[in-house]
Amino acid sequence: MSSQSLPSVQRLIGLARSNGIDVRPTLLRVIVDQFVAEASHPAAEVTRFGELVVNLLPKASEADRAVIAAKLALHRQTPAIVARRLAADVGAVARPVLTHCRALSDDDLFLAVRSGDPEKALAVAEREDIGLAALVALEDMDDPGVKAALAARVARPAAALREPLLASPADLGRRFLAAPTAHRETMLAELALSQPALPPGLGPRGPAHAGERGREIEVAALSRREGALAEALGRSLGLDRATAARIAGDPGGEPLVVIARALDLGREATTRILLFAHEAIGTSVERLTALAALYDAVPRGVAVTLVRSFQDAAPVQSPSRPSRHQTVLAPDASDRIGARQAASPAARQAPRSPAARPAATRQPKGS
Repeated sequence: MSSQSLPSVQRLIGLARSNGIDVRPTLLRVIVDQFVAEASHPAAEVTRFGELVVNLLPKASEADRAVIAAKLALHRQTPAIVARRLAADVGAVARPVLTHCRALSDDDLFLAVRSGDPEKALAVAEREDIGLAALVALEDMDDPGVKAALAARVARPAAALREPLLASPADLGRRFLAAPTAHRETMLAELALSQPALPPGLGPRGPAHAGERGREIEVAALSRREGALAEALGRSLGLDRATAARIAGDPGGEPLVVIARALDLGREATTRILLFAHEAIGTSVERLTALAALYDAVPRGVAVTLVRSFQDAAPVQSPSRPSRHQTVLAPDASDRIGARQAASPAARQAPRSPAARPAATRQPKGS
């Protein structure tokens, strides 16, 4: 929607004002066509486009909304606010957005499945990327169309999709923490498809029993003391300070859910931790519900794999090298000389200052 296209929009607005014609449905189609005609837009323009479309959608017919949804579903910069509005519409409008639009988060897909609309559930089942919570919700449905879509999904080769996750498992934790919230459930779902069964008794590394570590983490979260949760995560799981702080302060909450699932804390304890760990999560019933559903959906083997990767995510330090020299001191041990300075020829030839000599070796002046 470049500046060159604005005159046509202005003409439509002028026509509406002069003749009393409601051109809002036409205006909506025009600005959507102009938006999808360009592959990329500045951030401010995307925001302005989203605000316009959300205000104009209520005046459009269902047929117009369906056309608009089909056009915006494939555009990579479709605003999330518009995608959510279209996904909440009737099935015929929501379907292309639920199937193709990358602006929708895993929570949006989960809520669409839970809406009870079989057409929306089928649209989510046909996506290439499905979050774990939405995938489990789909598997609980008895709809034949959804079951057929899931069966076809399993039959599709997924090695190319999962290979980037499995290429360097030691780096899984870092990539999970760096991923946007909207992509984390997709990573969990991909790991679940490729993760072998967890051997009995295997869990996150640590000196204490999982229950004791879980209680320490919960008490720290409930205390609401600044830094307490990060300290408890660091102590109980052996995480480095930066990783522990990042997990404790993560606004999405998925890393805490993964840790709780790896320690097998249970849904109620996990909800209590999330309720007090981050204000943005604790004040959102919708977000708490989605994270609790995620706890139920994550296989414990996937959670343990990720937590062990968190434990391996400490900054790599170069191994200490044995010293090739002894510390150089003045004879009275009062003056430390740098190794490189002491090793230089100038340092070996230069006389020491009188203050650096032992008192017994000093010569009185004039002697």
